[in-house]
Amino acid sequence: MNRKQRRAEGKTGKDAARSSSLIEDTLFRQAITHHQAGRMREAEISYRDVLAANPRHSGALGYLGLLAHQAGHSEAAIDLLHKAIASDRRNPEPHYNLARILSDTGRDDEAIVHNRKVLEIDPAFPGAHNNLAALLLLHGRPADALATAIQGLRKDDAPGLKSTFVMALRQLDPASVKRDPALVQLLVRALREPWCRPRDLSATAGAILLRTPAMTRAVERASRAGTAHLAEMFGPADLAALDADGLLNALLTSSPVASLAVERILTAIRRAALNDIATGVSGGDVWLPLISALGQQGFLNEYVFDVSDPEDAQLETLRREVAGAAAQGAAIAPIKLAILASYLPLHSIEDAEKLAAQSWPDAVAALIRQHITDHRDEADIRGSIERLTAIEDGVSEKVRAQYEENPYPRWSRVFAETQALPVDAYIGMRFPGVPYRPLGNRAPEILIAGCGTGQHAIQRAQQFQSANVLAIDLSLASLSYAIRKTKELGLANLRYAQGDILALGGDRIFDIIDSSGVLHHLKEPLTGWRRLAGLLRPGGLMHIGLYSATARRDINTARDLLARQGREYSVSEVRRLRAEVAARAPGDELHNLANFSDFFSMSECRDLLFHVQEHQFSIPQIGDFLHESGFAFLGFETPARTSYLRRFPGDRAATNLANWAVFEAENPSTFATMYQFWIQKA
Repeated sequence: MNRKQRRAEGKTGKDAARSSSLIEDTLFRQAITHHQAGRMREAEISYRDVLAANPRHSGALGYLGLLAHQAGHSEAAIDLLHKAIASDRRNPEPHYNLARILSDTGRDDEAIVHNRKVLEIDPAFPGAHNNLAALLLLHGRPADALATAIQGLRKDDAPGLKSTFVMALRQLDPASVKRDPALVQLLVRALREPWCRPRDLSATAGAILLRTPAMTRAVERASRAGTAHLAEMFGPADLAALDADGLLNALLTSSPVASLAVERILTAIRRAALNDIATGVSGGDVWLPLISALGQQGFLNEYVFDVSDPEDAQLETLRREVAGAAAQGAAIAPIKLAILASYLPLHSIEDAEKLAAQSWPDAVAALIRQHITDHRDEADIRGSIERLTAIEDGVSEKVRAQYEENPYPRWSRVFAETQALPVDAYIGMRFPGVPYRPLGNRAPEILIAGCGTGQHAIQRAQQFQSANVLAIDLSLASLSYAIRKTKELGLANLRYAQGDILALGGDRIFDIIDSSGVLHHLKEPLTGWRRLAGLLRPGGLMHIGLYSATARRDINTARDLLARQGREYSVSEVRRLRAEVAARAPGDELHNLANFSDFFSMSECRDLLFHVQEHQFSIPQIGDFLHESGFAFLGFETPARTSYLRRFPGDRAATNLANWAVFEAENPSTFATMYQFWIQKA
């Protein structure tokens, strides 16, 4: 064969290879089209045609594996994906799909390995950080899950990664969380946007904040005898550093601060600022953003911080000065208004509306909206609230009076990203493997029985696809707050009315009834529960929140002590009591109250220690009611679910209430907030 013939034969071979590759590509694209359109049989035939031409085609092997898994042949799927990986070791996709199948079949340790391999090959592969972080969290490795979520959030803003970031932080001891700029940046976003209820991250944010150099120095300076001025607590560099990372501002303006150590610094700052004004020391506008944020914090925690007698005297002088200037329309230094707002609500000042009519720097303008404008809007709303039932029960009337005085809770922000889901999809995600009868695709009618200030009702209205929500409460003050916040968000599928659960009639039937933190404040909680159950259609769902007697032992001990001392609720009494608690040593029966987030706002502290009516429950009592009433238990909503499954691996659905009673006895703080659970009517 001469050279020309050899060149011609080589060219023919290349043409044949190119033609074969084109055929493979065409068949593979056809298979993908069939697969995406749900034509599974045609897709399988096309994938096999590709493999007949090229048995090592990684894509065809991998997607044929996915088809096998979807058809219920998971072991065959795993084998095919291993072959896909062997045929192309630098392709991350087979590892990703194999990890998903391994996780679906309960082989999470192997799934974690393959998710890590995906990120080793391609650190930006979509969804890999999300899946890996979720698996690590599921298997009790919150520190690893947090690190993975932080890495993923550098390139991917997926809601799943944000959720894992939040849940991992909530499961970790705040003292164990390493402070680094990436974490702080994400934590600020989580509080401001927010990615959860900001108060869920308040304690962690406070602990991390205390480890910043500026706050560390402030703690040391505030502990010195004689520290009386702001400039003695923060130098210019410290103030600039706190402003730059944004964590202090985000915490103060989003949620009550749930940390005694941070609270001590904040009260010292407030006291120093007031003293500066009283003694004629001028710090200029450099302090205005910080003091204004402290004014927002005061409003959110309902002025629960303690106030000394010297502060009271200085405060009264400042209040009279501001009220006099407001009455005359005279100029007021913005810093004075901000300091006053950190001690009392501005709407309580005479002629407060004249303050709202003036022009202010942005930081103070935010205070004016929060303290005066919003309060005025709520007063306007109050007279137009629908009355659904009368309030005739004596205990209900006492509870109503408490929440008129202290609307519960005061909050600032709701989730920025709440994906509206069909109810069936929501339950399936929350409680995998639970026997559940789907509601179907109809638009659910939902009753929120005891909505308070609306935070929970708003989230439900945003959470469930095509939902129509009716939210009721005893307190007009709470309802006014809820309606104002709902209007701000532009929600049209949420209606409010005043009503008593015990007086509800049966003229309307609901698909879902949600009563969280309410039944235990009724005179007869089980009577109220039965009344609600009668308003639920067959197959309907209930979400219930009840206090745990086990988790509230420390609270009961404290209440008994307070009762023996003859102490009753008042603002001054709560402040005095909190100061006593802060002074107790860790482990003391009163000091333990500071472990409850309710300790850090006035209305919630009153709820915690001085409520006019409260019942507590046990898991066996819940089980007895469900058996009596014909409800199926779907599951508790708790971060402890993962730990429970490790303790009781045979109960994959996590619905065995006898096991849960054992688990709670072994872990008494599991339901420190409440038992929160879903049930389904027969």
